[in-house]
Amino acid sequence: MISTIRSRLLAAARQIAANQNAEPSTPWVALRKIFIQERRDRSRPGSPVVGWKRGELAEVLLARTPAEQDEEWGDVAYYAAQTWGWLWWLYARITPSHIVMSAAVKFELRAEKGRRHGNFAG
Repeated sequence: MISTIRSRLLAAARQIAANQNAEPSTPWVALRKIFIQERRDRSRPGSPVVGWKRGELAEVLLARTPAEQDEEWGDVAYYAAQTWGWLWWLYARITPSHIVMSAAVKFELRAEKGRRHGNFAG
């Protein structure tokens, strides 16, 4: 089941990248995004990087409710799935399956919405 969820997250990541006319993240970039992410100006052509923002782990720590923590920890799944098998294995072992499953559904919906609208639906 866990490998199927990873496959679903990877497919969503590829579709989201295609929606943005970009390449999927490399494992190293996905790992970085867990800690720090680029801030992009999506109103400008090519969505240039205009700065940096906190990564998903910081979002987990700043979440105010258990539900927000679960959602943010689920967002970590999106990036962990794009790294290496061993890191995904570790993440999946310490994360309740309902959080991982919710993340897969969330990113599949985001990928599909972006595909239908021809752009990133984030």
